[in-house]
This record gives sequence, C-alpha cells and structure tokens, in this order.
Amino acid sequence: MRTDSTELSQPTGIYSDREIAAALADGHIVCDPAPARINGSSVDVTLGYYFYRAGGQGKERLFNPFDETDVRRYFGEYKIAKPWREVRCRITDQGVAGIDSIKGINDNHPVIVLRPNERILAHTHEFIGILPPGTTSMQARSTTGRIGISACYCAGWGDPGYINRWTMEVHNLNENEYIVLPVGYRIAQIVFSATGPVATEYAKASGNYQANISADLAAVKAAWRPWMLLPRAYASPVELPQPVAGLSEGLL
Repeated sequence: MRTDSTELSQPTGIYSDREIAAALADGHIVCDPAPARINGSSVDVTLGYYFYRAGGQGKERLFNPFDETDVRRYFGEYKIAKPWREVRCRITDQGVAGIDSIKGINDNHPVIVLRPNERILAHTHEFIGILPPGTTSMQARSTTGRIGISACYCAGWGDPGYINRWTMEVHNLNENEYIVLPVGYRIAQIVFSATGPVATEYAKASGNYQANISADLAAVKAAWRPWMLLPRAYASPVELPQPVAGLSEGLL
C-alpha cells in the first residue's frame, strides 16, 4: 500500500492503514522486514525463531525475579525452533511424538511446540516500532486467541522510541492438547497511536530492553541477542513507595 503523506493530516488517534503506510514511507514507523500485512488499523507481526521455556529448570520451588541468577536458572538456555521431525523426538507423550508430519506445515519448516498450559517467552521476527512522538501496543490476533494461545497477556504496551523485536509471553491455554506454532505465523498485531511531544524516548528513559536510540536501527539490530527476551525486574532497586498523606491513623 503506497500513500503520499502530503495527502494526510497529522494522526491524532490510532493510525489507520493509510496513515501507517505513509509513516512507513517517511520512516516514522519502522518495520524490518517489511510488514507481513497491514490491516485497517494495525500491522501483523510474525513469530520468530528463538524462545525460552518458563520454569522446570531445576528443583527449586521459588522463583525470584529480582535475582538475575535465578532468572537465568528459571528460564534456562534459549531454544531455537526446529522442524517437526526433530521436535517430536523430545516429546514425552507418545501419542503426539508418533505423529509423522503436521498437515499444513512443510516438513522442513521450523516450529515451536507447546505442552498443555505451557508458557514461553518468544519474540516477533520483525524489528518494529515508532519514533517519538507516537506510541505502540501489541495484541494477539483474533485467530491466535481462538486457537487457545495468549500472545502477550496485559504486557503489550510499547513506548515512544521503542523499536526492536518485541518479546511475547506466549501461553498455550489448551488444558489437554499440545499445539504447534510455525515460525512466521502471524501471531499478533501492533497498533500505533499518536501522542503529544515526548520529552524522553524509551532508550533514555527506562531503557531496560533497548539501550540504543531508536533512530539507529542498524545498531539496534546489531545489538540484539536472544537473552534480551528475559525479564529484568532485577535491574531496578526494590524500594518502598512514597507515603500517602491524609490516611487514617495506622494505615499505610
């Protein structure tokens, strides 16, 4: 879709398909590789190759997300999607492991298989976002929800200047069945919204998950590593909140 940005007024709400196309052409919205699909008010993003399985990486029963060592223990090493013939050899359920091929998916196509109720950290294949001003959010596609997959819980809000591969909290909500997700599946969608002027873009504000400024996409891509999917609650000190004045005596 090609749109001359001079034909459009400055967006004031959620970007439409024409506004998305114009912003992509101007470089204000970034999507690398090019979008798999531009919808009426969003851009589809696809499932990438790398992922972490949550939990099950030891005998410990307490996960401490404020300890970097325990975060790495909890998630273990990152995994890479593989073709079904390789993946099925590691599945303990013999009824599933005995399936020779997956209809609709080429035998050589890399896939991620989730156990019933399993949760993983995955990522978009695309580096995507918007330069300030403007912000972003990610939601699962309707089809993704209907097949029993949650793509980002309530953690899908972006920030002005956050341009990167997005981490997804992918959860198989099917209680009894494994599910196979092929790399490249259009699992979620990014919505772009207008904002007022922004004082500080993401990398200069919290910057927990992106240290490079958004204007330097080459540096963002060169710096990306799979371990960046891991949560960084430990990066901020644990502090008590400020007291609230005016509460009844004895209340905090």
